[in-house]
Amino acid sequence: MRDDQVERIKLLSEEIADDMISTAAVAIDTTVETKVGRGDKAFLYGIVKNQAGVIATLQRVLDVKSGAIPPISATQATQEKYEQQLIKKAEEAAAKLKQRLS
Repeated sequence: MRDDQVERIKLLSEEIADDMISTAAVAIDTTVETKVGRGDKAFLYGIVKNQAGVIATLQRVLDVKSGAIPPISATQATQEKYEQQLIKKAEEAAAKLKQRLS
């Protein structure tokens, strides 16, 4: 993985974390006294859960890259392919979340 990709992942993680905090704050302020309020709160917490999953996936890629955890694959080529797949999935999930919040 190139250094510019690592930096992109770090920035993406920060943006998602900012969105997650904002979404959680809205969820906390949502009332549960009505059926609609309970539904809204559950929906928002679902988004927060998905955002946390995306951040965890990105962090796992960064940890493998930095050597904090051992790579999944035996060879460098298969490890890079695995990392690229994780990045692609995380970017797709982040794009879906941004679209849902827009």
